Amino acid sequence: MRSIICFICVFLCLRTAASDSSPFCELNDVPGHSNEWIVLEEMSLGCWTNFISQDGKEVHILKLLKGQQSVSELNLTAANPSVVIITSSSAQTILLHDSPAVNIYVTNGTSIHLILSNSGSPKTHVAPFADSDSEVLEWAAKTFGGVTSFTTARDPAIITFTGITGAQRPSTCDLQPEAQADKQFIDLKLTLPSDELKSCHTELSKEQLHVINIPDDIKIRNVSVHLPHNSKVVLRGPAGTVWNIANDIQLLSNNHISFKGFSLPPKKNISDDPREIRQKALSYYNSTSVTSYSEIRLNVSHIQLWIRDSTSPSVSAEVKHTTPAPSTSTLQMQLFSSPDYRLPLDPSSKVQSDKRVYAEISTESYGEISLSIKISSCKVRSMQVVMQMPFKEEGACYIKDCPKRLSFSFEMLQDLPSSSWELECAVQLCHGKMFCTNEMHVKRSLQVKPYIPNANRCFEFGLSAVLGIAFGGFLIGVLLTGALWFIKIRTGHPVALGMRSTAAELSVLSISGCPCGLTKRQPVPTHSSPSENSSANASIGSTQSTPTSSMA
Repeated sequence: MRSIICFICVFLCLRTAASDSSPFCELNDVPGHSNEWIVLEEMSLGCWTNFISQDGKEVHILKLLKGQQSVSELNLTAANPSVVIITSSSAQTILLHDSPAVNIYVTNGTSIHLILSNSGSPKTHVAPFADSDSEVLEWAAKTFGGVTSFTTARDPAIITFTGITGAQRPSTCDLQPEAQADKQFIDLKLTLPSDELKSCHTELSKEQLHVINIPDDIKIRNVSVHLPHNSKVVLRGPAGTVWNIANDIQLLSNNHISFKGFSLPPKKNISDDPREIRQKALSYYNSTSVTSYSEIRLNVSHIQLWIRDSTSPSVSAEVKHTTPAPSTSTLQMQLFSSPDYRLPLDPSSKVQSDKRVYAEISTESYGEISLSIKISSCKVRSMQVVMQMPFKEEGACYIKDCPKRLSFSFEMLQDLPSSSWELECAVQLCHGKMFCTNEMHVKRSLQVKPYIPNANRCFEFGLSAVLGIAFGGFLIGVLLTGALWFIKIRTGHPVALGMRSTAAELSVLSISGCPCGLTKRQPVPTHSSPSENSSANASIGSTQSTPTSSMA
């Protein structure tokens, strides 16, 4: 019985070991670095400009890297009259399709064997020895007045210069990583080995979970990754590797991540053992399977990698686009007329200089990465006038991707003649407290209208003010009536005379304080009305007749 149990245990251990040897799926070589779900492309140092010398020639520098190709073909027949400078650190044999208008230069110390396609050996010129690419560029610029292109090609089979046609490029050739699709002046047919990229893919995965592993003995330092939107990814590489992410994904990595211009630190330490990578990938994402697993062994400094969504028809169209650089198009500034941020200002409307203006600066969401907005300074500009604009931050916000709210006062522009201004703020996008992008600028145009105070000020009464005045007048009338009644009772003398005129005068005084009031002040009559005179005369007559009648 024990022997049977031991046999079962050994069998299970062997089965587990066998499954661990291929923890994801069965890895296969990817010939030409491309298949139906993955594309790998080398990015080599290069540049190209719109330079043409005074005698109408283009100046091209061609740097050849060592490879397995025995003979390379160089086709110059389709190029404009040119100067071609060839440099290489290893011996190269080149079959040249002759063009009489092309001058060939070979740097001193470069072993290049040129063969003409129509037999014979072409005449070449010797360029000075150069220790670096920058020295070759400097020599060519001084000798010919500029450089049209610099191209690095590893193990090329066919090189065809097509010429510069109507390209809008800078005049200075600054070396930077370039993809083959970027070069519109040259066609390169490269010989790509089949053992530098291994990958496998499964359709059984319910969600997109991709794993990319660069072993520790590979010298890749910069990888641009293009992946399906909102997919889950594990990016693992040697120390010093930087992954440039082009779209919104959920990621786990042991290296630095560059995303939209800012850098994120590593999250975990992950070895290049596939078993450990699988365990951490499934545990981190709480998943049961992996969509694709890829190992890259291409020893170059910069590469690009595309992984296709299983629902997409093709990946070829995506390969033509490189990683976009950060731009201010991700930032937006909206102006408002009130602190509740509900009434956006129309760009054509004018802002009165004594009114406060409220601004909201926002950015688009980047998936799982939470960003905050930091404002360092703001200024206004109109033609040659540039002024720093003080601002006040309005309120705190604690939600993800919260917009930054500011307020401005344009009183400083009151006495300036210009009415058209451009408001510009320097903005940084930050992840946490340690990682922020370089400064970007967001702008907004507006019209400022000077405030002109009215010399003849007039009080404007609202409904509440009118009701308050009426109620106050009513209370005053009640108090005065009570006081007069009290005096009559205590003294026995009638004091009703003059009440009407007194109340009338008070009412006139209450509305006569404003020189531009709607009700004009009526003049107070100096003579009593006939009715008042008759009643008064009658009263006097009756008092005089009383003693006469009593005497009679």
